[in-house]
Amino acid sequence: MLVRHVLSGLTLAAGLCALAEPLPAQTVDARLIGLGGLHLGRSGSLTRYNAAYRAVPERKEQGLGGKFTIPIPLGLIKFFHDHPISKLDKDPLFHPDSAGFNPVETLNLILNPPLFYEIRKAPTPTNDVTFTIAKNTLIVDLGKAQVLIPQDEFGLGGSGRPFGLGFGIRGVHLGVTGFVQDKVGFTLNDSLRAFLADARPAADTTAYDVLADAVVQGGFAPEVGFAGRIWGTDDRGLYLGATVHYYQGVGYTSARGPAGFTTDTVIFAGNNPVTPNLDMTIAYSSFGNSFGHGVGSDFGVVWMAGPFEVGAGINDIGAKLTWPDTRIERWTWDTAGDSLSKTLVANHVESHTRLPVSYVANLAYTLPGGTIVGADVLDRGRGTVIHLGAEQRMGPLALRGGVSRDERKKVQFGWGGGLRLGPLGLDVGFWTHSHSLSNVRGITMATSLTLY
Repeated sequence: MLVRHVLSGLTLAAGLCALAEPLPAQTVDARLIGLGGLHLGRSGSLTRYNAAYRAVPERKEQGLGGKFTIPIPLGLIKFFHDHPISKLDKDPLFHPDSAGFNPVETLNLILNPPLFYEIRKAPTPTNDVTFTIAKNTLIVDLGKAQVLIPQDEFGLGGSGRPFGLGFGIRGVHLGVTGFVQDKVGFTLNDSLRAFLADARPAADTTAYDVLADAVVQGGFAPEVGFAGRIWGTDDRGLYLGATVHYYQGVGYTSARGPAGFTTDTVIFAGNNPVTPNLDMTIAYSSFGNSFGHGVGSDFGVVWMAGPFEVGAGINDIGAKLTWPDTRIERWTWDTAGDSLSKTLVANHVESHTRLPVSYVANLAYTLPGGTIVGADVLDRGRGTVIHLGAEQRMGPLALRGGVSRDERKKVQFGWGGGLRLGPLGLDVGFWTHSHSLSNVRGITMATSLTLY
């Protein structure tokens, strides 16, 4: 049973990356979903990734600003209708011991909370895993789930700025922003990859390992910057922006090394058919230690030419953090004591981390009659996303459509519309989504209210 649980966990780890859906599937703004993830207003990825957009005035015809957006969670209403809160303790979705439990479906629920209404769900993998077990035989046939098993490193991660406070005077900006970066990568060794992906029988005295490589760090950064028009007029000119950050790292943790098990000379013979393998190097600087510190910068440029605009921005250039008070430990599995063993390698030493460079490039064009078309290319440190979209405004009404290629190079579509009555806007957006198990797309309907 130990081997079965270990293998199930490894399969789910691979499934985590196959099922995780990128933005805009996880946004709360139905306008963004209707545009296929494209930002046409002076918000979102434009101001986040292009420092020059702080100085660029909003286009009056866009109507894509707003003070804040409130999602209408129709998906949660349906979810709790199908899974009553009073009966969650008996719901097979949350109980691994239930015959109806599907771990991939539960993982998908965790990664993609049902905030919005599912018009059509992407197909969920079934429990078609077959275990063949004998005295000297172990075969695991994952069925359709074999496509989850990656050939190269797989993982999740990226960088973000969860908050930002500040003020500006004549183009000069002073403030503070939060930063966080996470990266989790896994690589299967050859024997484990063949065992899971090709249903090869387990071999004796063989290591089946996953090489983990992960880092999580976060903190805040006082910043000073400038954004302004250096040539031309508001609607026909060149804008530049630059910001310098002094990063103050509050805490970080990194882990690297193999984890898995080694089979005995005879599969399932004796009391210890497998021996756990663990040899991780853990480095961390906890909250309360001396802050990490470093300097990085952002640059951006925007060119406005009447109805046409084009921009480009790059962020966290040279963002290397020095952590002066790091503790390094080696974590291994003590087979004699059947317990985790931690050994101190070094304490109060200096270590270094980097924030990934992120960038955006965008363009937009306003056509006669209230039509706006646009495109952008965005990279947050774990792959490139491409968006294309258009909006047609007819008085208080808006029609939207878009297409995107996500980090997994899968193409998705968005469409929707909205109605604005004075300071209040009601929007609906539809978004296709799929995972690595199937090319069949599901469709989500998002609804939201925006206060202008």
